[in-house]
Amino acid sequence: MATKRATPKAPPTKAPPKGAKGTPSQKKQVEKLVSIPSDVVLAPQVEAPRHLTGRDQSRSKTSIQELSWAEFDRAVQMLARTISLSYKPQAVVGVAHGGVFVGGALSSALGCDFFPVRISRRSRDKGASKPKLTGEMPRELKGKRVLIVDDVVSSGDTLELATALARKVGAREVNTAALVARPGGFAPSFCALPTDALVVFPWDYEAVTEDGRFDVDPDKAGA
Repeated sequence: MATKRATPKAPPTKAPPKGAKGTPSQKKQVEKLVSIPSDVVLAPQVEAPRHLTGRDQSRSKTSIQELSWAEFDRAVQMLARTISLSYKPQAVVGVAHGGVFVGGALSSALGCDFFPVRISRRSRDKGASKPKLTGEMPRELKGKRVLIVDDVVSSGDTLELATALARKVGAREVNTAALVARPGGFAPSFCALPTDALVVFPWDYEAVTEDGRFDVDPDKAGA
């Protein structure tokens, strides 16, 4: 009677000792498990996002546009040329505080008088649907063609009030201008940069020195 031969069993595989690097194939698998997927973009000098979504989580949705003093000057000169083609203002009114920078530069480029004004907002009035705006215009605007200037315009409330105040003191003709206007918002008579971007002006990095003409007259303070 024939006897069956037992098939020899393969020796059991020994687990690699602790600290062993393992085979190249094992190392590759480990690296694949801990590596960041290739389609994830990380901005430099920021933390990796807690949840991998395949998108850059570090970048803001709002675009930012920074203006240097040289770029500001070019924008003002371009705006001044556009204005002079259809309007000859005799006085420029700059609404504080950004409009003072823009208005002062425009008045110099257009060769006319410059007046800074402040429009104040009050939102504590009961039942008010929007902030109440108040301000005053210089009497020197009477009988003149006036250009009212702000740095950024969106709702247009400030420029509309300033226009009404200028007409109240007797301005003959009033137009408005802004360096930046929001598309779909209030449209000034003249604008240099229509954009939804957050514009950072050069004076945003510097301390603002108030114009002396804003100081309260002590004789009128007690009136």
